[in-house]
Amino acid sequence: MKKTIALASVVLLLGIVLAACEGAPPECPTEELIAPVLASPADGATVNTLSPSLSWSYPANCVPQGYRIDLSRTPDFSDTSLSGGTGDASTSWGPGAPLTDCTEYNWRVAPINDVTLGPFSPSRSFKVDAAGTCSPPPPPSSIGGMVWHDLCAIPYASGSPLEPGCVHVEGVDGGPVPAANGILEPGEPGFEGIQVDLGTGACPSTGLAAAFTGPDGMYSFPDLVAGDYCVSVDALSPTNSVLLIPGGWSYPTREDEPAMAAVTLGPGEAADDVNFGWDLQFLPAPPPTEATPTPVPTATPVGAEILGFLWNDVCHYSTGPNNSIVLGQGCVGNPNGVWGANGVFDSGEPVFTGVTFRLAAGSCANPPYASAATNVAGYFGFVNVPPGSYCLIMNVLESGNASRLIPGGSTTHTETGGQILIPFTIDPGDTMFDVSIGWEFQHLG
Repeated sequence: MKKTIALASVVLLLGIVLAACEGAPPECPTEELIAPVLASPADGATVNTLSPSLSWSYPANCVPQGYRIDLSRTPDFSDTSLSGGTGDASTSWGPGAPLTDCTEYNWRVAPINDVTLGPFSPSRSFKVDAAGTCSPPPPPSSIGGMVWHDLCAIPYASGSPLEPGCVHVEGVDGGPVPAANGILEPGEPGFEGIQVDLGTGACPSTGLAAAFTGPDGMYSFPDLVAGDYCVSVDALSPTNSVLLIPGGWSYPTREDEPAMAAVTLGPGEAADDVNFGWDLQFLPAPPPTEATPTPVPTATPVGAEILGFLWNDVCHYSTGPNNSIVLGQGCVGNPNGVWGANGVFDSGEPVFTGVTFRLAAGSCANPPYASAATNVAGYFGFVNVPPGSYCLIMNVLESGNASRLIPGGSTTHTETGGQILIPFTIDPGDTMFDVSIGWEFQHLG
């Protein structure tokens, strides 16, 4: 009878042990480690102890050998002096030494098998206030403003009076040219969909955040800490160029591209007037004028626009064995013979600024009666051109052009005596004549 009872006890104990073993989750394969899920403290919470317990869960039907816990005063975890590990599969941990009161900490957790770390969890932060005497955090600061269309209707004739919203600025040849006045005036509209970039420290700086303007042209960067920032708008970026080109900045400066504004914020300060003014090259259209200088054909109230674009056509090449030429992106031709840039505007190719183009009425032999220079986006133009025959002239050897273009040659047009001559005709009813000119520095691209 006693033997029967003893045998039954052994069987019962063995069953309990086997049940416990069957309930333990298996060890996770190293290649299948995933990020833990943080539990406590909650993100942004305040703890009232210098030795808080951090806890998490592992969202899988297996467990890693252990966990690494990063605990740092810096959000980028560049200081890991407080970090540690569990050494086993437990899902809670506490720092090895008391934390500093009234201090914010950041933490994250990663699984580990042997010496191989799995992915980290998203990070959280908490603040220590053990005595309940810490000062409240400073209120957030913010930056905002408007990207607006600075209106100036350019007169058709150089002798016409300036329209409202216009001022004279110095042109590329030193003479006065009309431009938007750089003042945000009542009724001037905003640009929707413009990307505005924010960086920390002195300008130029980006990478902290990006915002897009709304229908009224307004943008905002909320929840900032006190400090120095750089706000910028890149008119030549793929996002912004389709909305802003052709044109140029009128505020805060006319020369910079991208346009930049340095901002210093105090605690809780709202800098809501960091504005950027943009002067579209052909808008708004000026009121019709009857004034027409000789020898221009008789003007009509509304004529065509001539829009041009000049870019640096680049051929990326390298030197191969025995000093042979290896042609790369943007190149055409035979490396053992004639080769060069492809005559196509490829993404990322730079533009030329300050190159003067002239317009002659009739034959290319006639003296030109108007001139325009390429802006920071490589565009130039003439407005209200009546029907008739014309010649567009780029004199490569002209003062101001030679220093920008020589040595080199056009990949899209033929040069004659150091000039590119483009005859064309504006027929009645035409609204636009556009031309793109590629120019390659002499195999320096």
